[in-house]
Amino acid sequence: MILVVGATGQVGSLVVRRLRADGEPVRAMVRDPQSAADLAATGAELAMADLARPETLDAALDGVTAVVATANATVPVRPGDSAAVDTGYAELVRRAERSGVSRFVLASVPVTDLDDLVPVARTKRRTEQLLAESGMSWMSLRMPPFTEVWLALVGSELPLRGEERTTLGRAYPTLRRFRRITGRTVERRGLMVVPGPRAARQAFLSVHDAAAALAAAVRCETGSGAVELGGPEALSWTEVAGIYERVLGRRVRVVSQPAAGFAVLSRVLAPVAPSLAGVMALDRLIATSETDWDTADAARRLGLGPLRTVEEILREKAALVR
Repeated sequence: MILVVGATGQVGSLVVRRLRADGEPVRAMVRDPQSAADLAATGAELAMADLARPETLDAALDGVTAVVATANATVPVRPGDSAAVDTGYAELVRRAERSGVSRFVLASVPVTDLDDLVPVARTKRRTEQLLAESGMSWMSLRMPPFTEVWLALVGSELPLRGEERTTLGRAYPTLRRFRRITGRTVERRGLMVVPGPRAARQAFLSVHDAAAALAAAVRCETGSGAVELGGPEALSWTEVAGIYERVLGRRVRVVSQPAAGFAVLSRVLAPVAPSLAGVMALDRLIATSETDWDTADAARRLGLGPLRTVEEILREKAALVR
């Protein structure tokens, strides 16, 4: 039995579907079973548990041989959620080892100089350390910005078309208001507002390819450790704007926002709008780092097929009826 932690998230739900399509027995860890009827319809077993309530984890882990953990506090619901998730991951690793789990796969983020200052990155680093100290076989997939998430965050609704359980579609009032203001600046005004320098390069990865990689990592037998996995090409924001120009048939201008502004906004918003503060913290991370990677070997190691390019994804989305 494979336990998927974070099963109702954008990537986690795709992992559940991928594993079930491969015929794997899956237990989806959810806070509210009523919100996961679509996952149950795949044949996945639902387990009601929460990282913020460690006492619920043992039942979810009972009979489990492998864990795929995608949960994070990137867009938290309440102030303090990030700390609760951090503590919950420590408990999850400890209890998974104690219950006999043999394989643990973590959805992680690239290493940056700001890891200690950004809650989601800090939790990933601490969890990787705990896994390294455990007796379990493990793999942490450090993945760059997701195409269907980050190209929406810079001002486009196109990447969200046809996607289910999107992170940016969650019913958080402040995040929804933010998206109403900024969500279509690329399409309406030809304006892409990006974190950091226009020339910074990112190996954008589709959420669907990320889910396929996490599912494959459960069965990978090439040892333990952290692996960097990016998309098929590293693009600058200027190059992404060029792709939008070809897809939309209009000029797209890039406006760069400095990391310092995101740092201030994250601190100011944290007490009153934690969901938006989490987005600002990640913007700060992206604004100060690059993932100019060639990870073709990692993709082959996981047995992945061709990974989708940004242009392929945007053209596919543009063809969908809204």
